[in-house]
Amino acid sequence: MNTVSARLLPVAIFALLASSGCATNKIPDDALRLTESSLEVRAIQTRRFAVKSHVDIMNATISALQDMEYNIDALDKSLGVITASKVSDADSPSDKTGRIMLDLLCGVGGTSCNSYATRDDKYAVSMTMVVLPSLEAKGEYMTRITLQRALISKAGTITNLQRIDDAGTYSEIFARLSKSLFLKENLE
Repeated sequence: MNTVSARLLPVAIFALLASSGCATNKIPDDALRLTESSLEVRAIQTRRFAVKSHVDIMNATISALQDMEYNIDALDKSLGVITASKVSDADSPSDKTGRIMLDLLCGVGGTSCNSYATRDDKYAVSMTMVVLPSLEAKGEYMTRITLQRALISKAGTITNLQRIDDAGTYSEIFARLSKSLFLKENLE
């Protein structure tokens, strides 16, 4: 055996062993398919609009979101992306009073409940919208909105983070967007 063959033999053996081990790890055919529930959520989050430009949808969305007390966090009109957020109180005045009273009673009893500091203080709702040209019809744009809500404790920690899948919430946003688009088109 010559020196070239002697050097290539270990490489060939390694390649043979590596390829034989991979043959049994086949990726399932449906690995990248969305589940039915994912498709339902996507349908709730997506609407199609027939307008001149994706910028029209974005401008109307900014107006609608500001009317709903959202703050625009980021905007990229060239990519068709808007992110927005709003923060609101998560508890009622009676809940605050009850937790303060509980802490006072615990203090009188010689213990520390720390109920007021660990209560949920704020809801932080974040929204992302993406506008893309429709692949099905020229002059139409697909608009997808995703929402998530975080509960934030008085101590500033996130106690719960969840995606919002409520169809009514998305319908309200899209209804406001449609109204804003209609007003914009009729004022021009």
